[in-house]
Amino acid sequence: MGAVRAAGASGSAESLGEAYMAQIAQIERPGVLARAFFKIGERMFGQVPTPERLMAQRLPLMLGIGGLYGAIEWFGRIDAQLRALLNVQVAALYGVPY
Repeated sequence: MGAVRAAGASGSAESLGEAYMAQIAQIERPGVLARAFFKIGERMFGQVPTPERLMAQRLPLMLGIGGLYGAIEWFGRIDAQLRALLNVQVAALYGVPY
């Protein structure tokens, strides 16, 4: 944490936060299951979303959330474009790049 504070003196808070999140979101060697989920996320959003990278640290969590989103995707009554718009709007509401 001390390294983060030292870097903050010379860099902006936004770039520091982005660098810190990028460091957290990295997985050295993702397994087969994580890579499969990454491909799905990349196909849906153009790149692997940061929340997906964070959840990949805990595969049971990733499986549970993936099952929930899959059920909503396959059995939900909201069409895909509206659902994607809702995801982007919620991310914008919380100030999170998605």
